[in-house]
Amino acid sequence: MAATDRTTSAGTTSAGTTSAGEFLPGFALHPIRRRAALATGTKWRDALVSRVDADGSIELIDLDNDRVIPVWNYLDLTASLKAGEPVALHSQYSVLAVGDLLLSVRGLA
Repeated sequence: MAATDRTTSAGTTSAGTTSAGEFLPGFALHPIRRRAALATGTKWRDALVSRVDADGSIELIDLDNDRVIPVWNYLDLTASLKAGEPVALHSQYSVLAVGDLLLSVRGLA
């Protein structure tokens, strides 16, 4: 899945800077991880959202093998991510593409 060059502002302070810890998986998406994910198109897996919780837990269903993939992002995405929505997960860089929005996620399995 091709995603555009847009990321969330998650982890960005009011001054527009981030600390190194905020670039951990599940928090802000580091610009290098974003670029690397966009440059390695064969590592994206198509999935459907099966569940989104307010604590940041997201459950995906891999469309290739119906495997459940649990991931986490520190944001409450319940208002913007719905069950049944198609997404793509980058297996190497832990990036979730929701339309043209790219999110850093942490695997929970």
